[in-house]
Formats: sequence, C-alpha cells, structure tokens
Amino acid sequence: MKLKKILAVSLCISLFASVFSASVNAYEPTVSTVANVAQNVEGQYDYEITNPYKDVKWGEWKEYKASLHSHTNASDAVPSIAESVEIHYSLGFDILAISDHAVIGTNWDKIPTTVPLYRLVKFGNTQMKDVDVLTSERRAEILAGKDRFNADGTNKPMLEITGAAELNGATPINDCHVNCFFMEKGKEWGQARMGVYGDYETVARKVEEAGGITFLDHVGEYVGCEDDPERANQPYYINKLANIFLNYPSCIGMDVNSGMNNRTKYDYILWDNVLELTIPRGRNVYCLTFSDAHHADQYIRSHTYMCMSELSEEALRTSMETGAFFSCSHYARADLGDDFNGEAYETPYVSCIDVNQDTDTISFEAKNFDCVRWYSDGEIIAEGKDITSLDLNAYEDKLGCYVRFTLTGPGGILYSQPFPVKAKGVEYEIPTVVPTVDVSVFMRAVTDVASFLLGWTPIVAAVRYFLWGTYWWI
Repeated sequence: MKLKKILAVSLCISLFASVFSASVNAYEPTVSTVANVAQNVEGQYDYEITNPYKDVKWGEWKEYKASLHSHTNASDAVPSIAESVEIHYSLGFDILAISDHAVIGTNWDKIPTTVPLYRLVKFGNTQMKDVDVLTSERRAEILAGKDRFNADGTNKPMLEITGAAELNGATPINDCHVNCFFMEKGKEWGQARMGVYGDYETVARKVEEAGGITFLDHVGEYVGCEDDPERANQPYYINKLANIFLNYPSCIGMDVNSGMNNRTKYDYILWDNVLELTIPRGRNVYCLTFSDAHHADQYIRSHTYMCMSELSEEALRTSMETGAFFSCSHYARADLGDDFNGEAYETPYVSCIDVNQDTDTISFEAKNFDCVRWYSDGEIIAEGKDITSLDLNAYEDKLGCYVRFTLTGPGGILYSQPFPVKAKGVEYEIPTVVPTVDVSVFMRAVTDVASFLLGWTPIVAAVRYFLWGTYWWI
C-alpha cells in the first residue's frame, strides 16, 4: 500500500509539473519526436496511405534549402546575377534557380540572352544597368563551397541550376506565370515569349515536349483570390487547373504562398479544391513556396527544403517530381495574420516522416513550431500543439481523399505535401472534371508575333538608339 501511495503522489507531482511547464512555455516552439505516436485506434477501415516521402532515407539524406524562383536585372529586378548569387550564398541557400521573365538561365558566369524591352518596362528596377555576372573563378569557388561550412566542418557548396525561367513573360490583365526547369539543351522553349491571359496550358505542353518540368506561380493572382476566398471556390478555375495537372504530368504543382509580398492569401483553398479532383484519379499536386524576389532584401522570404540523396541536379529533379520536399514561408497571411513577419526566426522544420500502414498513422519529427493543423479535403480535422501523429481511424468521419499538415511558429509556416488515403474495400465515386477553354488559337498566334518582335535585336537596338542615342545589343 505504501508503494502505491508513493507512486500516486509521484504521479500527481509529475502531472502538476508538466501542466505548469506547459503553461509557462505555451509560446515556445515545440520539438517533437515520432515517439509521440498516439495509441492505436481500432476503426472500421484499413487505409492505404500514399507517402510522398517514402523513398527518403531519414538521417542519411539531407534537406537542402532551395530558392526555386527569384529575379535579377536580366529581366525586371534590381540585383544583378552576381549579386543574387552572392546574397543567396551568404544566406545559406544550398540550391539556387534564377528564373527571370522569359529569359532561359545559364551558368552564373555567362550573360543570358535578355529581353531588353522587358528590362525597359521595369526601368525603375533595372535602370538598364549592365547584367553583371560572376567571374569564372568566383563561380568555381561558390560551387565548391569556399569559405562556407557545414556543421561538421566540411565545405558547403551551392548548386547552380541552369535552364530555369519564368515563362509567359508578360501577360495582359493578370500574370499567368509558369516556372520551368530541366528542358533539354537545344530544345528550350519560351525565350522572349509573351503570354496569353489564362494560358498555362501551352507552356506546360511545350516544356513537357522539351523534356522539362513546370510549376504554376502565384495562381491566386490569376484567379483573383488574393483577398477573396470565394474566388478560390469557383468551379471554373478549379476545373481549369485540375485539367492542367491531369493532362500534363510534368507540371508538378502550384504556388500556395507567394513570397513576393505574400500577396496570394487564399491559394491554399484553391489547392485543396484541385486535390479533390486530381487525387481520386491518381494525380497528386504538390505545393511550392518561393521568394519571387525583385529586391535583395526579399530573398529570405520563402524557400523549400528538398529531401535529396546528394546535392545534384538529378537529385533535385527527383525530389521535385516525387514531392519529397517541404515548403516554408516567413509569411502566412491566412494563418498568422496580415502583419505577421517571421524573418527573425527559423521556419518550422521537419526532420522525419513515418507512415505506418498497419496502424494507419502518419507521424513526424519537427522543431520550431507551436501549432499543428491536419487538413483533409480542405477542412481542418485536427489542431493542436502536440498532434505530431495522426491516426486515420480516429477521424474516419472527417477523412476525404488525402490528408496534409501545416506547422506554424514564430518563424512562419511549413506545408507538407498531401498524403493520398483510401479505405481498402470501399468503392469511391470519382468526381467529374469539366474541360475548360478560355484561350483561342488566334490570340496565341498574335502573341507569338509580338514575342518575335520583342526578341528581335534590330528592333530592340533601334528603340535603344532613339531613347539613349547609342546602340545596345545585350
């Protein structure tokens, strides 16, 4: 009996101490472990969970910090290519893909083929200054990680991604931009090409034909859901985007939190709506975050953590195509408020994902967060500080065709990729995806002519001559 009393008193003291500690540290970021798995719930169904991170070897692979979309004065931004590379290098980025408007990127010591009239339109940024690039020697130092070190003392190089660009270079009404990567040499498409309002399809098709991949930039701007969530629920836009992802497998995903002024507030609603149409057809759609920076102080705004076996272009492409990455931003207007700025802190970080098919659970290890939200078909099904493990059987009445989670904390937000889920032995109704048409062949032909004129050097030189009195051939 004495032993029981001692144990009971000890337990009470322990519980009181834990409650007191939780109240004192309520606003300190949580560090979770997979050991926090909730007790297995006996449910009605056995679920098949598709894990986008299934190939990641946690503890062996690294998560590389990537900037997948930013600008230089080779198109319409302030920093030069040399400045952009140096700043990203100093900020600790492991991967940099400069993706200027309608300018196919090249090595950092080479001047890409620019579109001077694009630069002229944003004269306030570019000042039509020289497109400065790195010296070959400095490029080699950065690629080798000179004067930058990992925790173990080894050099920390930065991966140079060439061939990237933001296509649909100029689009009337609202931007309809598409980021491209990895097109085959000699088959690149999109240099100096204007866009057509709403025409993502041509870009996705042309890049796919050239062996590359794409993702859609700040789609909320095109849809008009920057501050209006109802626009993100309009069937026309949902079906249009779903058709793009279903028809073009090389289009891997969409921006859900544009880093440039965090302007597209309700992209995540549009993303959830698209997932409800594509996942039942076996097509996952990944979310991406990036800075879209036009000024040097914006490079830090958003990034992705790419889970990769090595720091190489091949490994990056695999990570992008399989969804083995996390998207992070220091801003999240919908989740953390319009005035929130987390740049002074590290964003949330996930170091391990565990999917247990036997217990129907998804668990993770993470740090730098104080709130977890689990979503399914656009609804929050679980929310709290310590819900680092989700047992699907405990939420059977709330589950749709996928689950995903976000982490928020002092440094901003992290988005996981969706985990498609399906109860075994259950017949699911496949939702209808309606074809949409909003761009005529005629309009694309007109812009193709305009694109030719914009990129034709004699016309550009004449414009330069009459404006400044000198020829300019870059």
